[in-house]
Amino acid sequence: MASLLEVQDLHAAHEGESGRVPVLNGVDVGLEAGQTLGIVGESGSGKTVLVRAMLGLLRPPWRIERGRVLFDGQDLLAKSEDELRLVRGRVIALTTPEPRKHLNPLLRVGDQIVNVLRAHSDIARGAAYARAEELLSAVGIPDPKRRLASYPHELSGGMCQRVIIAMALAHSTRLLLADEPTAGLDVTISRQILDLMHDLVRNSRTSLILVSRDLGVVAHYCERVAVMYAGRIVETASVPTFFAGAAHPYSRHLIRAATAARDARPLQATVAGESVAPASAAGCAYATRCPVAFARCRSEQPLLEPLLEGHAASCFRKAEVAAGRIGA
Repeated sequence: MASLLEVQDLHAAHEGESGRVPVLNGVDVGLEAGQTLGIVGESGSGKTVLVRAMLGLLRPPWRIERGRVLFDGQDLLAKSEDELRLVRGRVIALTTPEPRKHLNPLLRVGDQIVNVLRAHSDIARGAAYARAEELLSAVGIPDPKRRLASYPHELSGGMCQRVIIAMALAHSTRLLLADEPTAGLDVTISRQILDLMHDLVRNSRTSLILVSRDLGVVAHYCERVAVMYAGRIVETASVPTFFAGAAHPYSRHLIRAATAARDARPLQATVAGESVAPASAAGCAYATRCPVAFARCRSEQPLLEPLLEGHAASCFRKAEVAAGRIGA
C-alpha cells in the first residue's frame, strides 16, 4: 500500500516560565493508506502533543521546532493556516478526550454538525440538516431528529462522543486521529464507541491513528502499533509481531502491565527505577529505568532501526530482547 502519512524527525517544546521543556524529540512514524495504527505509552509520553502537532494545532507556549509531517507527499507544517483549515475536518479529522469540552454548550447539536458540513462544502442548510440526521443515525444515536435539537449538556458522555465522531466523519475523511476517544466512559460504552469507530473507518476505508494507554484496545482494533516514550517512538511493529516478540524493554513492560490487568494481578502503574531522563541528556531516555541497560545506553541514543521487515526498535539489545534471551 502507498504511504499516506510520514512524520519525520518531529521536534516540539513547551516554553514556560521555567524555560524550554522538550516534549517531542525526533518522532518518526508512518502510516499506509487504509491502515490502522495504535500509538501507546504512559501519560506524558507525548502522544496527544504528537497528534495535535500533525494538524498544526499547537499554539504558544507550545512550539514546533523542526521536522516534517508529509500527507500524500505534502508537508502539512509548511502550509499556511488558511491552507490547513481546508485539511482539518475535511481530509483529516480529530476526535479528542472529554467531548463535552469540544462542543459549544450554547449551540444545538444539529447546528454544530451543520456548521462543520457547510464549512467544507457548498451545501444548502436544509440538505445539511438532513445529512446531520443521517450522521447521528449512522453513529447509533436513537431518535436522531430529536437529538439535533438538543444541547450538549442534555446528552450523555457517550452520546457526546458519538456526535464528535459524526462530525469527524461528516466529509470523505481520509485519516481519523482518535485521541483517547473513550476517556472517562464506562467499559460498556467504551466498547460500543470503539466498535462503532472501527466499523465506520473500515466501511469508509478511512485510515486511523488510535491513541491509547490501553494495549488491549490497540491489540483488538489496530493492525500496527507504535510505542512512545519520552517524546520518541521507540518501537513499531505489526500487532501480532509486537505481542509475540516486542524488542524494546519498555514495550515489554507495557505488555506485562496489560497482562497483569487482564489477569487481575496487582498492576504496576509506573515503570520501576528513576524518573525519565531529560530529552537533552546523553544516551537512551529509558536507560535509568531499564533492567538490561549497559554503559553504551547511558552515553549514546539508539536509533529507531529495523529488526525485521516491518519491525523496528530503538534499543542496542533489541535482537536479544525480542528473542527472549535477556530479561526485560
